[in-house]
Amino acid sequence: MNAQNLLQQREKHITKHGIPECQRPTIPGIMSQRACTFNGARWVLAPIKNSLHLVHAPADCAFYGQNVRKKNYMILSTDLIEKDIVFGAARKLEESIVEADKIFDSYDLVFVYATCTAAQIGEDIEWSIKMVKDRVNKILIPVIVPGFSGYSQADGHYIAQRAIASYILKNFEKTEEIEDSVNIIGEYNVAGESQVIERLLEKIGINVICTYTGDCSLSQMEKSVNARLNLLLCKSSGLLLAQFMKERFSIPYMEVSFYGIENTIASIKKIAKFFGKEKAAEIVAEEEFSKIKNKIQFFKSQLQGKKAIVLLGASRIGFMTNAFKEAGLEILVCGSQFGCSNDYEMARCILPDSMLVDDFNCAEVEEIILRFSPDLFIGGTREWYLSHKFGVPFLVLPQETKPYACFEGFLHLLIDIYKEVHVPVWRLI
Repeated sequence: MNAQNLLQQREKHITKHGIPECQRPTIPGIMSQRACTFNGARWVLAPIKNSLHLVHAPADCAFYGQNVRKKNYMILSTDLIEKDIVFGAARKLEESIVEADKIFDSYDLVFVYATCTAAQIGEDIEWSIKMVKDRVNKILIPVIVPGFSGYSQADGHYIAQRAIASYILKNFEKTEEIEDSVNIIGEYNVAGESQVIERLLEKIGINVICTYTGDCSLSQMEKSVNARLNLLLCKSSGLLLAQFMKERFSIPYMEVSFYGIENTIASIKKIAKFFGKEKAAEIVAEEEFSKIKNKIQFFKSQLQGKKAIVLLGASRIGFMTNAFKEAGLEILVCGSQFGCSNDYEMARCILPDSMLVDDFNCAEVEEIILRFSPDLFIGGTREWYLSHKFGVPFLVLPQETKPYACFEGFLHLLIDIYKEVHVPVWRLI
């Protein structure tokens, strides 16, 4: 396949009008920035407290899956070798589950993953779990995520949500509804953002029972079925769970965002209206905004009109892009690794004249930087060093510093953007 054919196939994925073609397999021959379904499942399941994660695969998969959002988690592996591939490794998996149960006695859950190798040789991990479930004192949850089972990590998000719903939540029964209570779905406590959101809601008089899955344990999940409302932050990694809880436990959900002042105020007002706490929300919003008003005016004046490229995951391109615009940035290009049509429609409403790109690759990122000469690049770790090689300041997400959510988080975001754009080293390039 020559380069011209590749470019022609990518035409519909890059557009300045409407939304790009999305939710498609990566074109063969292109070095995509996407990750596999196993990575997507780890993104959702890794933060769950008191849970073990056993990967039925060669050790490489466990090594790849231990780091999630720049944080290392303990992960176990059956370490499949050539003999296991030829003769099968069901007994090895069963013995590993039993051994993990004995060594880590205080844990509540065991997630058992089947990745590419185990799936290719037909390992039936559900059968193995069935064979040993009476010998262990934990809930065993199969997570079948070979890389070829989906187009990107988004498919892993869905599989992980189904695992939580099918093997944990379905065993609970709703008892008595807890007054003024919510669950947060699709929030992963990056740099302590879950606690920031919880504190803000508490000031209005609303208690958070469980945050899926950034602040989440088995006991919290059991209690979460009695919540009055679910708050959905990330559709890619939370919508299926929210829909399941609505159907199974009659808990309604609403989409919210706590990134940017406008989004935060709109969200807390919408939540407060559901609970009849509108006055409290107005008071809290006014108090919190007054604390940072003068500071954010300075930083916004320094960032006004700066040109930016934003290449992120999925749902973030909608709610985060609005926060960047509020910061004063002019978004020239906005892209996603695995966004759906709803994500791009949201982004298009915010950015009517910007270029939208789906499933961007390294060559396209280089071309975008050269053509648009941005003042700032906002993206993930993969694009970080490429941006610096072209002399472009870079803001990495998920961030490594402080929370970006809610009022104080927006100030942190402005400060970090200001530091990246105005750092003296760029004057030398």
